[in-house]
Amino acid sequence: MRVVVIGAGVGGMSAALRLAKAGADVTVVEQNANVGGKLNTWEPEVEGVGRFRFDTGPHVLTMPWAIRELFDDLGERMEDYLDLQRMDPICRYHFPDGTHFDAPADPADALKRIAETFPGDEAGFSTLLDYAKRVHDATVDPFLRQDFGTAVRGIPTGKQWKQLGQFLGLQPWKTISDLSKRHLKHERLRQIWDLYAFYNGSSPYKASAIFAIIAWVQWGDGTFYLRGGLRTYADALAKLADKFGVKVLTGARAARIHQNVSAAEMKDRSNLLENAQNDWYMTNTPDAPYNAVRGVDLMHGDETDYAIADAVVCNADPMTAYANLAPRKVRPDGFTEENVTPSTSAFVTLLGVKGDARRDFPSLSHFNSFLPDDLNAEFDAIFGRGVPADDPVIGVTCQSVTESDVAPDGYSTLYVMTSPPALGNWQWSDEQTAAYRERVLDLLETRCGLPSLRERIVCEQVWTPRTFQEKYGAWRGSLYGVSSNGWRGSFLRPPIRSRSVKGLYFVGGGTHPGGGLPLVTLSGKIVADAVLSDFRDAQK
Repeated sequence: MRVVVIGAGVGGMSAALRLAKAGADVTVVEQNANVGGKLNTWEPEVEGVGRFRFDTGPHVLTMPWAIRELFDDLGERMEDYLDLQRMDPICRYHFPDGTHFDAPADPADALKRIAETFPGDEAGFSTLLDYAKRVHDATVDPFLRQDFGTAVRGIPTGKQWKQLGQFLGLQPWKTISDLSKRHLKHERLRQIWDLYAFYNGSSPYKASAIFAIIAWVQWGDGTFYLRGGLRTYADALAKLADKFGVKVLTGARAARIHQNVSAAEMKDRSNLLENAQNDWYMTNTPDAPYNAVRGVDLMHGDETDYAIADAVVCNADPMTAYANLAPRKVRPDGFTEENVTPSTSAFVTLLGVKGDARRDFPSLSHFNSFLPDDLNAEFDAIFGRGVPADDPVIGVTCQSVTESDVAPDGYSTLYVMTSPPALGNWQWSDEQTAAYRERVLDLLETRCGLPSLRERIVCEQVWTPRTFQEKYGAWRGSLYGVSSNGWRGSFLRPPIRSRSVKGLYFVGGGTHPGGGLPLVTLSGKIVADAVLSDFRDAQK
């Protein structure tokens, strides 16, 4: 079986590796220079200063068991590739008056700290953490480990009825904000809890309470950093691809997925894949279904080519793929611009700054979240008016606190992020981008306690939602594809199998089960299992 994977993000590579392990002939095409998708690095060399290293994507790893399962499935040891370091505190939450709250890694210590900082809320927080664990236990197997859309079709089994009862007992129609208002007295602790909806680009007033699972993921499973940066996970995937014979073509862009090309025509046009197997062509005769995938048009440098395939696994966001890659007259499986909304995006500023993190920025932990005076105003700006907030939550990751060698001696790296809406009412023109950058720097120097920060900057890179759209094909620049606002949106994402084209599959944060390193890794497993199962059924 020949499989073409479009996109070498973590989800695409997870699927590719598992398919190759099962014996498939797998080719991955990636338009960028490296494997990993958003899991990338920027390494500027500053004259007279030295080299900096920035993780440009995720900065935290949770649910390490999901990553370990990939290595286990491949017969490899995770520890031979990744050096996990548990983070403590998980995050430092900064408040406008200059005070902060460190979230300890140990749940018992966290409750003690809450009792000291937010007296009277320890019982309520304990109740919420227990709820988060119940969500975790009720959803991991039926939702995160399998194709939920397929599993719920037909008459439920006895096990599924039991799982359904457990799920309904969690009251998923309630929101994240409903939970915090019911169980927490202190407004600041409510704000910290409400941010869990923000972690997947949604509103706490609309996102289902089941996203409380993030709290248990942080405290129960642990929050980790990878020594050498999270980019080392992408490097590990590249090494495994070489070991398992996955052909990875970087700098190659998929231009179009084809479905109605005969086998003979494909064989004539295919120069890219070597040693074509005649027995494979026999399975793709012109008598095969008209709406089955046949191959992918590629742009590889200045050359055009055509890759044949039994199956195409698309790591691009389904909304983008259906608009730009899918065969003509293909329906987008019920998800259209008119009936869904995108998640939030990101405004990112990578700053190489003069100053030793431990000495000159003592207020910073590795992960920091600076909360505004009025969090509700930000939610209204993003989800109500579709514009960036004037006074947003600002996330600052200072890798130099944990690894000093990411910057030259006497310098540090700062990854600064806010969560504006996806492209829509605000288009991020050059003028808008410059003005918003100035606004964020103003806030960093005043509200975030980093005075004279501008004078310390020696290198900088700015990313807007438009960057994510152009670089990664993110739908309208959204980080998590279709938003999870509304409890149905938490589960009903664009499906992993195209309902219109046989042999077309989707993997990654835009489909099931969602965004984030562990979930897209699990998405690769779910999709690989679906491809192999469908192919076996077709051979019967």
